[in-house]
Amino acid sequence: MKIAPRLLGLFVAALAVGSIASYAQDPAHATELRMAHPGPGPDGKDRISFLAHRLGSDHAEALSMIDMNGDGFIDLTSGAYWYENPGANGGEWKRHQFRSVGIHNEFVSDCGEWAIDVDHDGLVDVVTTGWISNGLWWFKNPGPKATAAGTQWVGAKIADSYDTEGGAFADINGDGKPDVALAHYNRSGVMWADFGKGTPKIHHVGGKAEDGHGIGIADINGDGKADILTTHGWFEQIDADNDKWTWHGDWDLGDAGFPIIGFDVNHDGKLDLIYGQGHGYGLYWLEQAGTTSSPKWIRHNIDESFSQSHALALVDVDGDGVPELITGKRYRGHGGDDPGSYDPNVIYAYRLPGAEQISATKAHAGDPMGASGPGWPAAMVLSAATADPMWFRETLSLNGTATIGTQVVYGDFDHDGDIDIATAGKLGVHVLENLKVVKVPGTVREATQPLNKEWPFPGEGKDVPQEDGPTPQ
Repeated sequence: MKIAPRLLGLFVAALAVGSIASYAQDPAHATELRMAHPGPGPDGKDRISFLAHRLGSDHAEALSMIDMNGDGFIDLTSGAYWYENPGANGGEWKRHQFRSVGIHNEFVSDCGEWAIDVDHDGLVDVVTTGWISNGLWWFKNPGPKATAAGTQWVGAKIADSYDTEGGAFADINGDGKPDVALAHYNRSGVMWADFGKGTPKIHHVGGKAEDGHGIGIADINGDGKADILTTHGWFEQIDADNDKWTWHGDWDLGDAGFPIIGFDVNHDGKLDLIYGQGHGYGLYWLEQAGTTSSPKWIRHNIDESFSQSHALALVDVDGDGVPELITGKRYRGHGGDDPGSYDPNVIYAYRLPGAEQISATKAHAGDPMGASGPGWPAAMVLSAATADPMWFRETLSLNGTATIGTQVVYGDFDHDGDIDIATAGKLGVHVLENLKVVKVPGTVREATQPLNKEWPFPGEGKDVPQEDGPTPQ
């Protein structure tokens, strides 16, 4: 019999204790073979597993990453607070207030946060916007020592921006520095802010017909220039700095989540779209099957089993060089009035279709497609279900307090070599610790367990000794 190396140690330990039965079945006295490390999942792939840590219970739904105290570890900001990274050994993320944010009932006016050095003084500031209060704002970083001492960051308005529930963050004008693009639910017109030099410069693009709930930044036509994606089509960039764009009303995405992602899903050299429904059921990808002059976009289903996919991110969490799609349910986006509001909270990671999954559907590429949906442009059609490649779903959190909010951020928070995730929502800020690499000491793990140790509980009896049976002969 061949014994796997990871099991051999426990097997030998079991033989050593032999027939000793006077001990409880703790690991040191195990008499049965125990698998010591996780194996692959049902699909044969290594598991994707995260441990959720709840950092607070405030209601802000956006967050950003800044080293607030200069200790070399990325901290998290969300709403009025920043959460202090405990470092490589894990532990409590301590909460500190650093600014003031307006609220309205259960809502915090904080739907987007971006870490940007606005005044070019070498310190990263916070740029933010929200649904409740008007404006795109920035809060000046007074420095790590002042922040650690409790100095509050002072805000200033950059520009008007009403009904703003999210944005996209990427370099639009090619200056090598990320910009912020904002969409508006009142459809007042897309705007983007250039933080590349001097005072932030605001640009307006399009109007009511083009704006909507959702926005993205990606090079749709492969000309090397970033285009702006909205829920109703895309602005082809001619010259962003001089406000020259060409509109293509190729699709209608509904109340899309943030951001609308551009990615070549089927490996054909053309950029496709990935988007969720921020206030209903549905997660989809839109295949670019035509050309700029003769557009055709085919909507494929990814997952329609959960609602309010209000924030998305593409990030390689398993270290195989291929990104996974991270998304999930926003909790109480409209205070309980959205479809699926009372369904379980979920956060999922999706493995994108590989060559095998794409090949399996190519034979069905000519199957009859559904008619265009209500209000869809002629260039957008519904895929035949047989032509939808499989996306493998991994559960990161189910029926817990972790939700997707309006943003997803990620990084190696604990410096252990894998990518962790953070989200915010009305049940608090959460860090999802990637368990691909684990270096947190067992003592810290035990100290941070949610187990209530104040026993005995009311109605229970007194503490009694463990009773072991006679030793088997």
